[in-house]
Parts: sequence; C-alpha cells; structure tokens
Amino acid sequence: MLIVIGSATAAPGSRDALIAAAQAVAAATRADRGCLAYSFAQDVENPDRILSIETWADQAALDAHMEHDHTREFLARAPALVTGQPVMAFHQVHDQPPGPERPQP
Repeated sequence: MLIVIGSATAAPGSRDALIAAAQAVAAATRADRGCLAYSFAQDVENPDRILSIETWADQAALDAHMEHDHTREFLARAPALVTGQPVMAFHQVHDQPPGPERPQP
C-alpha cells in the first residue's frame, strides 16, 4: 500500500477555485482502479493551506492515476491556483501478517 500526503497553499484570491478543482479531481479519482482513499482537507491553522491524503493499493495504481485525464487537468490547472511549490511525501506501507498484538512504545 502507498500513502501520499501533500500540501499546497492557495494563491491570494484563489482558495475557492483550488477547492473546486480539488473536489472535482477527488470525485473522479475515487473511481480509479487501486484508489483506496483520496481526499483533501483544510489546515486548521491556515485556511489557505490545503492538505491531500491519498491511499493507493500499490505504485502501479498511482502511476495509472497520473495518466488519467482528470489528473492531468488538475495538475495543469493547479500551478495558477497555488503559491510556492506543493509538498508531497510518499510512504510505502507493507502488509503485516496477523499475529499477537504488538506492544506500544
């Protein structure tokens, strides 16, 4: 499983347009094969900072998502709606076999 966490800050006056674009790509992406979860949220400390949380079955599913028209349209539109560079972090999560509970640190 692959988890992708991102953030971007809306350019002045572009927050509503960024949210609308995020809503559109999220609705389309949730139907992508291998998409386990896909959402956006507002940072509670900075309302112009939008967070993205994605969960993919594997890298191949994310790679396929990047080729879809809805993703390409969002990525083409987003640079005009944000200030600075968006930040993305990719986390590979390996399945753990069932077993006894693990002790808490």
